[in-house]
Amino acid sequence: MLTKQYQYVIEISETGSFSKAAENLYMAQSSLSQYIQKLERDLGIVLFDRTRQPIKLTDAGNSYLKIAYEITYLEKQLHQQIESFQPTRKRKIILGITRYWGSLLLPRILPAFQEKYPGVQLEMKEGKTKDLIEWLDNKRIDIAFFTDSFNQDHAFSYYEESFILREEIQLALAPSIKESFKLTNQTISQQKLLELPLLTLKKGQKLRSYLNQICTEVKIKPNIIMETENITTAYKLASVGLGVTLIPERILELTSPFSTVLHVSFEKPMFWELKAFTLNDISQDDSIDYLILLAKKAFLT
Repeated sequence: MLTKQYQYVIEISETGSFSKAAENLYMAQSSLSQYIQKLERDLGIVLFDRTRQPIKLTDAGNSYLKIAYEITYLEKQLHQQIESFQPTRKRKIILGITRYWGSLLLPRILPAFQEKYPGVQLEMKEGKTKDLIEWLDNKRIDIAFFTDSFNQDHAFSYYEESFILREEIQLALAPSIKESFKLTNQTISQQKLLELPLLTLKKGQKLRSYLNQICTEVKIKPNIIMETENITTAYKLASVGLGVTLIPERILELTSPFSTVLHVSFEKPMFWELKAFTLNDISQDDSIDYLILLAKKAFLT
């Protein structure tokens, strides 16, 4: 079992709050604060800068947290090794995935996985791509599914990548928008896109990064009329002619438009790639291999 000092420091650093951490740990905030104060006195360092909200780690705290994550990971590996000698106990895999791909991929693969591996417990953590990368870095998850931009270089050299699917990024617009802006082609240019009223996801979300990339290449300021956290909201608003929005081509599996909507490809096609990521230093067992195999087969017709 993870010692309290590591568990408590990790929880406070991830929530940025003593009160929220105490709530998650099912303990009184005063007890948690006293424990951390005593730990800091024993170590002779200050772990948290309490003058900021949310609470931030000090430089010493950051160093401590890195070791805490390593110890957490090693302890987890130890428990898995021990449990391998106890066939009546379930193994555990922590799977990270974005909400979009969770809705599309997991119903396709989990029934077959559970049938083949009834003794494996799957725990799911949903988050944005940046969250999944952070959880992989900190060894908080065993496998992650998220989209990697097509032909985009990245620094994932310490991950094992498995290609799952390439999906086109398209534009959703109502017929009224097409008529108002006299769009006659079956495709649309990136430059023309920036002249249209745009419904976008907020900064930090993957589809927003595609718009930012287009703006950088074309050097035109976009006509953003509204931002949202939810792709389904943007899609439904686009369908009633409020504006246009970028969509993944399988959006109709996730939601339906409120009214008639057109899906238009770009003259310079854009794609993202769904991949599975695991850490190089994880001893990958056959159950994780099977998860990846199911994902590779999931969208094949």
